[in-house]
Amino acid sequence: MRSAFRGSVLLIATFFVPLSATAQPSRTETTFSKVLKQWSELSLEGQGRPVQGLRLSSGHVTLVLTQGNAAPVLAGDEVVGVFFRGQGTLEYVSADPVEFPIVTYNVRKNTNLALTSSEKALTIRDTFEEVLWLAGGVALPTLPEGSSKTALEDAFAKHLRKFGQIMTSPVAHEFPAWRLNSPDRSLVRVELSGGSEDLLYHLDAFDDKSETLWALRKAKKIEDRLYCTVLSDQPVGRDRREPLVPRFMLTDVDLSVTASSGKDVSISVTENFTAVGGRVRVLQLDLYDTIFGRDALDPRHLRVKGVFDEAGNALPFDHAKDELIVGLTTPLAPGATTKVRFEIEGDILYHPGGDSYWELGVYPWFPQPDLSGQFYTVHSTVKVKRPFVPFAPGKTLRRTVEGDYNILETRIDKPVQFMVIIAGNYAFNEETKNGVTVRVATYAGKSANLGRVLGLAQKMIAFYEPFLGPFPFDEFNIVEINAWGFGQAPPAFMFITQEAFKPLAGEINRLFSKGINERLAHEIAHQYWGHVVKMPSHEEQWITESFAEISAGLLIHALRGRSDFEGLTNYWRSQGKEATQIAPIPLANRIHNNSDERTAWYYRTDLLYSKGPSILNSIRLEIGDDAFLKFLRSIQATCQWKFGNTKTVQAVLEAITQKDWKSFFEANYWGTSMPEK
Repeated sequence: MRSAFRGSVLLIATFFVPLSATAQPSRTETTFSKVLKQWSELSLEGQGRPVQGLRLSSGHVTLVLTQGNAAPVLAGDEVVGVFFRGQGTLEYVSADPVEFPIVTYNVRKNTNLALTSSEKALTIRDTFEEVLWLAGGVALPTLPEGSSKTALEDAFAKHLRKFGQIMTSPVAHEFPAWRLNSPDRSLVRVELSGGSEDLLYHLDAFDDKSETLWALRKAKKIEDRLYCTVLSDQPVGRDRREPLVPRFMLTDVDLSVTASSGKDVSISVTENFTAVGGRVRVLQLDLYDTIFGRDALDPRHLRVKGVFDEAGNALPFDHAKDELIVGLTTPLAPGATTKVRFEIEGDILYHPGGDSYWELGVYPWFPQPDLSGQFYTVHSTVKVKRPFVPFAPGKTLRRTVEGDYNILETRIDKPVQFMVIIAGNYAFNEETKNGVTVRVATYAGKSANLGRVLGLAQKMIAFYEPFLGPFPFDEFNIVEINAWGFGQAPPAFMFITQEAFKPLAGEINRLFSKGINERLAHEIAHQYWGHVVKMPSHEEQWITESFAEISAGLLIHALRGRSDFEGLTNYWRSQGKEATQIAPIPLANRIHNNSDERTAWYYRTDLLYSKGPSILNSIRLEIGDDAFLKFLRSIQATCQWKFGNTKTVQAVLEAITQKDWKSFFEANYWGTSMPEK
């Protein structure tokens, strides 16, 4: 399930009789297909019944169906919820002080909802005229006997069409996954309309262990889509500071990609999945079904042709709303592994601005779980029509020509996230130094300063190794993107725009090349902060961005001197102060402003790229350079090729300094304070 949509509730165990672990394949498949069909065809039981003053509650939300008509909702012949039309009220309480600032900001900037605050809680209130309440693992309300003359079928069908446009896990995915994976836990989904805002509430006690309230908004340029703005997201049965254990992990990927000379691509991928946090009978995976080009135009599509187990038997699946759900033949117990093959095709090879390259980037173009479930080694074989030249992360096993195709085969033996492939009109040069091959690819023969970039990369790697450890990969690709002003760092890779190659040529180059050395240093540091030490969720993104930024700052200090470094740290402090009252660092990715998206994006950037490194620099000033480098080196050693988290960061710092840093992190990381220096 996509991380943007997390939440659930307990399920009523009496609704489901679990199949044994030795169930026959045909029975398992039939059960998955049957449950999927039932939840794809929800219906109402009978006429509406008059209700008055009926209360529905889950977690921190309470609905009162003041007056109107309601009917039971059926999945097959099982009652799974209630549909209501009339007048009602909603009250939702946030009791987590960490999220108070961002709840306040998002509610006030994006909605017309009533918000009141006290020392211990924020309360959101609204009215509604229509609600669909679906629940598993919790008792459903008892509706009064009798019936009204009001038929609800047409309104129910209209409701399903409208809320079926939400770009998140479909009802027909999340409830079958709950039913077959964890029927002893709770899952509640509530869809409301007719008040100040259309709202979606979700409580998930089985996978996400969170309770979430979203406001729904229409896509600006895509008519049939509704997007979610998080108003509140509170942990269920866990501490926000503890990392969430995924139900399963993707542990190995074997990719075969064949690209046409146009926009079509075929992908055959075999993936190993290991159960971790519980039994697995259903896989929920991210996989785009539609990808849009610039300005939401030119939609492209991915189609799953088939899903197969290790023996080649077809597995049942459904692909919708950028999510793929798969029913396994045999349930996986924790620690067990299964191998699944996916055959996919699509017309998703965009050539940005008509340029002669395409990229399969850090989005889900092959099936994968959420961040905490991505922990995979990779073998890839890429076949592209000549004259395009392919690049992929990992050690090169072969680069050859076969007829009309250029072939590249690579392998990554360490667990990574964010696998990418790019191909285009590229020329490249490479040099091996101290066991690391740096490969620099320039676009369309336009960039002459290839040697400068290669030399800088080698110097930066040499700078990082003494305190971050040996460079993580045998080969490192630096690929020019024919655009301006950004960089990106997948594993063993850097995408960097053209000003890096000719920073003094032309006014536009000079404009964007300001700070280019720092940007190069930041992206190379991501090989440590992002890949050796991974982020398990977007709440821990400072592990990648803030730590990469402070590392780049130390490099700038070494290459350019104290004054340049102090200019950078002063910038961090000034920018960090701009956003510090909007949200704490872990909730930076929740900042949203429908009417001013640019400002919201700047606030998020200021927290991760300015306040975060400013906090780290304050620690450096407090403990000294030597202890600070030991601190960074110790995090790398402790979390080497694992997921990092702030709790571990704090523990490492306390072990090195023999000092309690809890109040510092509570105030500055989990809170909205800035360090004094």
